[in-house]
Amino acid sequence: MDNDSLLISNTVPAYETGPDDRMHCHWLMHHLQEAATAHADSFGFGIEGMAKLGCFWVLTSMRIEIAELPVREKEFTLTTWSRGAKKLRAFRDFSGCDETGREIVRATSEWMVLDSETRRPIAVDQKLNLHALDRCAFPDSMKRLRPGTPEKEIRSLKVGYSSLDANGHVNNTEYLRWSFDGLRPLGLDQNKVKSIRIAFLSEVFEGNEIKLMNCDCGENGFELIGMNESEGKAAFALRVE
Repeated sequence: MDNDSLLISNTVPAYETGPDDRMHCHWLMHHLQEAATAHADSFGFGIEGMAKLGCFWVLTSMRIEIAELPVREKEFTLTTWSRGAKKLRAFRDFSGCDETGREIVRATSEWMVLDSETRRPIAVDQKLNLHALDRCAFPDSMKRLRPGTPEKEIRSLKVGYSSLDANGHVNNTEYLRWSFDGLRPLGLDQNKVKSIRIAFLSEVFEGNEIKLMNCDCGENGFELIGMNESEGKAAFALRVE
């Protein structure tokens, strides 16, 4: 492993897995985010470093491809690296392997830096040295997921305090947890999920009313939009295949 990437290896704990002993997808996303945070911390542009600059990171899009979900009490190793930035967007990739070293997960993501006071984007490529590598998890570039046409409400909820992260808004992993629980009665089996694409469209805060709306995407998987009813706008869009 080179000095500009980070490798983290852990044994999958029982509380991250379901009755089938496989890691829940929202916990997988949690590991991806924690790896990104640890890597950024190592170069001084993690949560504390960015706070000193009066700004913070937000995840705007993620694509995850899954060959197999990590197994309870088995080793799961994640490698992450930056692919640099272009104007307002920064890019980061991931590769996850099981105890044999076989790649079972790979992911790519897009991030933005927001000013802590104005909550407006800052040009990343002018502010930070991201120690980028010329290496991609996927041969093709990620296209941002565009929300489809909402058809039917499948779940509604009011955001509680435990859903918030260090930036005071809902943590991205919560959207995936809410969505998978909402889609399960419609036939979603997380162990058959091969692809997750999610776009984060606006911040959500404690007390906001969220409505999950199912969208028609034909016979290939599931698609939904999370509507922030309190603010009158879409919070996120998700496609699962």
